[in-house]
Amino acid sequence: MNRLYLRRDDVAGIFLTAVVLAVIVFVLLFFPQTGQQNFGFGPEWQCARMGEGDPICVRLVEKDEAGKFPP
Repeated sequence: MNRLYLRRDDVAGIFLTAVVLAVIVFVLLFFPQTGQQNFGFGPEWQCARMGEGDPICVRLVEKDEAGKFPP
């Protein structure tokens, strides 16, 4: 039976592939959301993902507008 021998380039390729996959898994596990998602709303909205159901979104109010009442 013929036995497959790995050359130095083969081992280096396998090692490089394993390192790249490990980095991708690390990034996905420890940094799942790199940016805040607003689920299609504008930047003046802040949304929080809930464990079950739809996300809850709240519109942020500027400090100048906080004291004003609608006419």
